[in-house]
Amino acid sequence: MNRLILVAAGALAAGSAAAALSMGSSNADPNAGGTMNILGEPYYKAVAILHAQGIQTVFGGSVGSDVPQAKCIVQSQKYLASGKMSLMLNCEKAAQPEAPPPSSAGTAPAGPTIPADGGGRPTPGAPGTVIVTPTQVG
Repeated sequence: MNRLILVAAGALAAGSAAAALSMGSSNADPNAGGTMNILGEPYYKAVAILHAQGIQTVFGGSVGSDVPQAKCIVQSQKYLASGKMSLMLNCEKAAQPEAPPPSSAGTAPAGPTIPADGGGRPTPGAPGTVIVTPTQVG
C-alpha cells in the first residue's frame, strides 16, 4: 500500500515538473510578448531596439520614397525561422508622425523636453536600462 502511494506521489511530482518546464519554454519564445513589437517606430530606432535585444534585422521592403530609409516607419514585422526579424517600411510622407512646430530662435523652451516617442520606450544602452539576452535551455 505504501509503495502504491509513493508511486502515485512520484508520478504527480513528475507531471507537475513537466508542466512547469513546458510553461517556461513557451515564455522563452523570442517571438512571444510585446517586447519586440516595434510597429510605428522609425526604422533606425527599431533596428537599435532589436539589436539591443540581440536580434538581427533584415530589410523586408518598403512602400513610398518620400523620406530617407532611416526615418521610414515600421509598417509590419515578421520573425523569420533563421532567428532574424524582417521589417517592412512605410516611407510615404503621410505615414510619418506629426513633427512638433519649430521653436522661435533665441527663446528658451517652456518646459521639459519630451522625447518624440512620448517616453514610452527606454533607450537601449541608457543608464538604468536592463538588457536581457535570451538563452536556450535544454
